[in-house]
Amino acid sequence: MKSLQVFAACAALMLVAFASETATAGCCAPEPAPCCTPAPVCCPAPPVPVTFCVVDPVTCCKYPVTVCVPAECAGQIPCYVGCAKGFLGRKILTYKFECCGHCVDIVITKHGRVIVR
Repeated sequence: MKSLQVFAACAALMLVAFASETATAGCCAPEPAPCCTPAPVCCPAPPVPVTFCVVDPVTCCKYPVTVCVPAECAGQIPCYVGCAKGFLGRKILTYKFECCGHCVDIVITKHGRVIVR
């Protein structure tokens, strides 16, 4: 019996809330917000190719390399950071573009093949 009384009380509260909402909706309805035009989305400039010369620290052979870097690095020559030994006798040379902080790894295989990472 008590649950029926609680149900009736909840139903009455909901009816009162709905009635007051519909009564005020006609005369005091807030105006819709003005339409906002979306701000233009600024996309970063596409990567640009940069060509520079890589020198093998062991054989002193020079290899021309072309890498794609962020647009702010266009026209810059990277600085040599270091060399590490890789798998199967490979040499991993790291170059850094100072202007944008972008690093590039160049892999030179023992047969002289150049791989850009």
